[in-house]
Amino acid sequence: MIMDLVKQYIIQAFVNASNNLRLSSEKIEVVALIRDHLNKCANLEEEISRLKKITEFSKFAIKLGEIHYSLVHAKVDFIKFSENFKNQSQSLISSVSNLLDIVTPPEFGEIINRNAASVNVNLSENKLKSELPSGEKFKAIVIPDSPAQNENEIRRDKLKEEIIFDGIREKAEFDFKDFEEEILKPIKILESMLVKLENSEFNTDDIKQNIEIMKNHSELAGKVGFKVLANMHIIFAVALKLIMNGKLLPEKQVIVSMRACLIVIVAVVRGKEVDITNYLNSAEKFGEMILSKK
Repeated sequence: MIMDLVKQYIIQAFVNASNNLRLSSEKIEVVALIRDHLNKCANLEEEISRLKKITEFSKFAIKLGEIHYSLVHAKVDFIKFSENFKNQSQSLISSVSNLLDIVTPPEFGEIINRNAASVNVNLSENKLKSELPSGEKFKAIVIPDSPAQNENEIRRDKLKEEIIFDGIREKAEFDFKDFEEEILKPIKILESMLVKLENSEFNTDDIKQNIEIMKNHSELAGKVGFKVLANMHIIFAVALKLIMNGKLLPEKQVIVSMRACLIVIVAVVRGKEVDITNYLNSAEKFGEMILSKK
């Protein structure tokens, strides 16, 4: 019974993370395949361990393993249960995004059922020479070109390299609370600026500063897999730049579209259970129009 609850918790965290991404029909199909696969697992802990050894699933499985461990071995604080679920869902977004970029429905079955290949290295058989040969005995070593790789092999090797180096890179653990505070911090100022722009009150220095903030936040959102947030920030920043350079008039519809960007940003970050489709469509159409004028 407890293991069933843990399984459903993890599956819902995965689905919730997926819902934060803009998914094509193909990626939605992969989400469904992963959800069904996890649901059918007789022993989820063992399956997560197995997936860690499969290159494409490794980072995703590591995150699932962290959540599984916290549910099974850590003390459950029911007062913070909902908040913990939200934070753990958000922590999955980046790995889910990467996974969905490299796994397609036709490949899913082959990848998920693949046995991880192990590489054995026997160092005792290798003899090291402490000196280089000298004089005429020294010959240049010619290393032959590696056999040509197909696109899937190149992509798989790149993933392996990322996983191998991941442990020694100085990379701060993603903290959604800090991310939320950082993204939401300038929103009120930006709203006030929209009112001023609508009244033709321009302050070039303020606009430049806010353009930089939005660009930085776009990069921040993109790094952790929030593609929608990254796009909203870029659209807003480009609009500000065009207005500052006199290429876009801050008319009513322009201000409405820019405000739609802010509404989408706040709704996504706070996880509001509100339909923002109209705002998102408005912001994206506005983005298509102005990005061609950069």
